[in-house]
Amino acid sequence: MFEQVTVVAFDLDDTLWPCMPTIHRAEETLYQWLQQYYPRITDNHDPEAMVDLRREFSTRDRRYSVDMTLMRCDFLRHIGELHDYDGERLSQQGFDVFFEARQRVSFYDDVLPCLQRLKQRFRIGAISNGNASVEHVGLGHLIEDSVSAAEIQAAKPDPLIYRHFAERFEAAPEEIVYVGDHPAYDVVGSLQAGYHAVWINREQTCWPDHLPEPVHQVTDLHELENLLSA
Repeated sequence: MFEQVTVVAFDLDDTLWPCMPTIHRAEETLYQWLQQYYPRITDNHDPEAMVDLRREFSTRDRRYSVDMTLMRCDFLRHIGELHDYDGERLSQQGFDVFFEARQRVSFYDDVLPCLQRLKQRFRIGAISNGNASVEHVGLGHLIEDSVSAAEIQAAKPDPLIYRHFAERFEAAPEEIVYVGDHPAYDVVGSLQAGYHAVWINREQTCWPDHLPEPVHQVTDLHELENLLSA
């Protein structure tokens, strides 16, 4: 079934590491930095209120749905100006603080050994809607190239992002298998783009009733290795 596959592409958040613990730590780091350097903001907003404000702000521009970096930078500029700070300076400095913390991920135990073995047999890539950096998280030596939603202004499950990845690797869709945790964005989206798709279901969640059942499902990358070897 996978005889033609030459490229294995991965989602990042919740596929190679848990997403929300990473985001929570990064937002906590940013909040502590704001307390030190921009205290009027934290005097008026506790951490929960800051999250609520950011979520509301993220609905103001459709571009934010495909560019998390733009959204966070604009939000920091906005919240700074509301509290009579230099919004541009706050945006630049604050995002750097957040971004550095956002890249401190904790890989699932199977990720590094399995990627090292898979790299001996396949070209390895990544497609992500978020703003994690393959190089900054420490996977640059294993992942050949990556495509982000912000880079091409299209987010999964838009076929454009999958088409762009295939062109980047100079591979036909049927030569690519995509591995991700999100049923619609990762599995259905990649299938509609002509890829092979593997649902990685680390948390043993139920597949949504309204979507067609996935053909291939694994709980970790060890099972993925076995599947690709079968």
